Amino acid sequence: MKITQLDIRDFGVFQGEKLEGLGNGIIVVGGANRSGKTSLMQILRNIPFGFSKGSMLPPPKFQYDVRCDLSLEDGKEVNVMLKGFSNPEVVYKNGDVKGSNKGLYDIDKGTYKELFTISLDELNKNSDKEDSNLQSMLLGAGFKHIVKIPGVAKELRQKANEIGGTRGNPSTKMFKPFEENIKKGVEGRKRSMLQLTSYLQKKNNLLRLEDNIILKEKQIQKSDNSIIKLEILKHNYELNEKKMNLKGELKTYFYAPDYVKEYNIERAENLKIQYVKELEKYNKDNYEFQREISTDDFIKVILMENKAVIINYYNGVSGFKEQTKNIICLKNECYEKTGTLMNKIKRANDNWTSFDDVADVSCDDMQQHILNQNIEKFKKIKGDKINLDKIIEDSKMHREILEKQIVPRDAKTYMEKYLYITMLFMIIGVVLFFIDKMLGCSIIIIGALGTSLYLFINHSNAKSIVGRNVEIKAQVDNIIINSKSNSQEIKKIDETLKELNNIMDEYRDILKLDEQVSADGIKDYFKTVAYLKDEIFEYYLLKKKLMDQFDELCETLNNIDNLLTKFIKFSIKSLEVINLEKISLDNINNICNDLLLKIETLHKHLMLLEKADTSFSKLKILEKEIVDFLCVKNVEDIISDIQNYINEGKKYIRYKKQQDEFKIIQEKLLQSVKSHRIKDILYNEKSDFVQTDNESNNLLNTLEELYNQYINIDELNYDFKVSSAENKELIKQLDILKNEKQTLKDEVRALNSDEMLLQYEKDIIDAREKLRPLAENYAVYNTAALFLEKIRERFLENTKDKLLKGASSILSEITSGEYKDIMPRDNLMQGDFKTKLCDESIKESSKELSRGTKEQLFLAVRISRIKEIKQKLPVVFDDSFVNFDIAHTKNTVKALVELSKTNQIFVLTCHETLVELIMAKASTALYFKLDKGRFTKSSGANLKEYLKEL
Repeated sequence: MKITQLDIRDFGVFQGEKLEGLGNGIIVVGGANRSGKTSLMQILRNIPFGFSKGSMLPPPKFQYDVRCDLSLEDGKEVNVMLKGFSNPEVVYKNGDVKGSNKGLYDIDKGTYKELFTISLDELNKNSDKEDSNLQSMLLGAGFKHIVKIPGVAKELRQKANEIGGTRGNPSTKMFKPFEENIKKGVEGRKRSMLQLTSYLQKKNNLLRLEDNIILKEKQIQKSDNSIIKLEILKHNYELNEKKMNLKGELKTYFYAPDYVKEYNIERAENLKIQYVKELEKYNKDNYEFQREISTDDFIKVILMENKAVIINYYNGVSGFKEQTKNIICLKNECYEKTGTLMNKIKRANDNWTSFDDVADVSCDDMQQHILNQNIEKFKKIKGDKINLDKIIEDSKMHREILEKQIVPRDAKTYMEKYLYITMLFMIIGVVLFFIDKMLGCSIIIIGALGTSLYLFINHSNAKSIVGRNVEIKAQVDNIIINSKSNSQEIKKIDETLKELNNIMDEYRDILKLDEQVSADGIKDYFKTVAYLKDEIFEYYLLKKKLMDQFDELCETLNNIDNLLTKFIKFSIKSLEVINLEKISLDNINNICNDLLLKIETLHKHLMLLEKADTSFSKLKILEKEIVDFLCVKNVEDIISDIQNYINEGKKYIRYKKQQDEFKIIQEKLLQSVKSHRIKDILYNEKSDFVQTDNESNNLLNTLEELYNQYINIDELNYDFKVSSAENKELIKQLDILKNEKQTLKDEVRALNSDEMLLQYEKDIIDAREKLRPLAENYAVYNTAALFLEKIRERFLENTKDKLLKGASSILSEITSGEYKDIMPRDNLMQGDFKTKLCDESIKESSKELSRGTKEQLFLAVRISRIKEIKQKLPVVFDDSFVNFDIAHTKNTVKALVELSKTNQIFVLTCHETLVELIMAKASTALYFKLDKGRFTKSSGANLKEYLKEL
């Protein structure tokens, strides 16, 4: 098994770090102290088991979150996710099967920590104290199960001790109560054999006493029956009185026995209240309409005929008002836009005095395109003329400069002057030679040089001056030719420019512009005209919209006025007609408001009429409903008739209620006497009772006869008290007789020696049967504990010399043969070992070794155990070799390389020497640099240099 990828999202100093591309062999992670090496070991240590609380882990930033990819030995890929302190979530990638972490590593968390994650703490964790768990991890080979035997044996001994003590004495622990019961039974059996005298006499007295008890119980039963009868009469006395009163009241009614009728009084009362309310409402609504309008029925007809039109106009009142408001707003907007637009036109050009001056100008896209072309052409021609003028002027100046550069023929006079001066120097030199040779020679040389220079310059200048004059004359001739050509071109440009000026003048005339306006100004004015034309067009649209809405509203107002003319003949003041001939935008708001106010008044009259008609309709519907309810054809006074119905119904309901109450009372009386015992008591009380088929009537008649025996409730209470006192006395006498019977019974039982003897025998047998399983358990527990102790001793004796052979060879390799053997201590439970040196001397304890040798010893034991474990799990070393010298470290690295052939190994270190040794021994090792929780893949050389600089 190997770790292929580690994704540490939140753990201590690690935040979102990945360790990828991990393979077999040795993986070296190098970093300084506090760079995260120990935290990395904590992660690797807990991957298959999860993080547990209280384990001194570095705190997360938010929540522990680590993901790990594992490659199993059978080729399956597994993803392990650790979140917080919950159990790891294991996902098998091939099958997408989620499972628990159980079985991922076939060893427990403690064993993995001690054997596979090795730091200095693990290598120094040894003492003389007995630590069976640690030894079982280090020694293995079945030792893990053997170390449990002492605990099991101790537990078995303890259970045996709880049953029968150390030696199994019957008078101790759980044996003691059964032993005492056996002794008591034996002694009782001896005493029971000595008694046999007055047993028969007491038995005869017991029989006579039982006969008296039976007689007394019969008397009590008779007294109980009498008390029950009196209790029933007493309990139901008030019900019987109410029954008799209702019986008398029912005789006052004159309904036939089979008379049945349903009276709905509640509905009748509701109909009466509703009718009175509707009648009042109709009278009120009708009076209100006649008071507001007229008593003339013809106006009602006109209102109903025009109902739809009135409602339609009334519903549109708010719309009409809004329409009027919009017209006023549009009117104001038109006035404001007229002034604003005229100001813009004036500001643009004082010559424009009306909208038509702008609107008549054609400035569509095509016209603007033509104008732009003409302006561009005009500007181009004008620019070309300026350029040609400049070129001609430049040519003229250039020609003058060239003509000045032509050297005249008398230029040689300058050279002759130079020659005369040179000859003068030579003459002076000859004269001075006779005075001072040195000075004379110098002057002569200067003169000679000057003569030579003169000859050279004169020859060169003569040749170059001639050539240069020829070139300059040729350039002057070219300039003269070009000037003639440019003059002809200017003439053409002037003609074209004149035509374009005429075109520009035409545009100025169209736009009513001054002559000073430039071509670009014309273009800008055209744009201004286009902009103003758009605004003028919008203004015309706004004006048209205003007039359309005004015409539409005027038409509506005319229709409203026509409607109002229908009501003129009724001389209703609020509905006078308005003259609409003088309507305009200025007074439309007032006229509209007046007409709408009249429409609202007309609608109010219509609503009053409808309200009165609705009230009348409801009243008629309710009258028909009342007639149908009373089941009559004609009704003169509806309120009086329905009141008679209500009175008759209440009387009948009162009769039915008393009749039902009478039946309920009879039923209650029957329920109180329906049990079999009470019926028997009542029948037995009346000796001359003749039973009929109707049992209920029989019982009620019997009760009535019993009540007739008593004038009032006081007599009944008196009889009840007397019967209760007699009953209590009989019960007291019966209790005395029962106590005497029990006493005699106990005495007879005590004198019955055969029964006591049998009881004592039974107690002895029971105690022995309960004692037997305890004794068997005691023997089983002690025997099992003895067997386990013997097995443990024999196992330790047989395996003592075979446990540490593999560890001995590894220690010998690490120490270069200095220590050749590791041996267990005599007490295998102690976490320590003996060692044998190459000279056959023996160190009895690891305490006699140096610190480095002791760590090498426990490292060898752990590597040996790792090799013995079948599942090849990842191994982690966290700076475990810091106390080794260079030679032993080199040997240890050899052992690690050998181990890496089967197990993936993580080496966490801050020492460059260890990295150098691994580079020399393991060519396929991987190297990572760790700095403050950040991984960087590296080479061995780079990692070595990085650690060296720390």
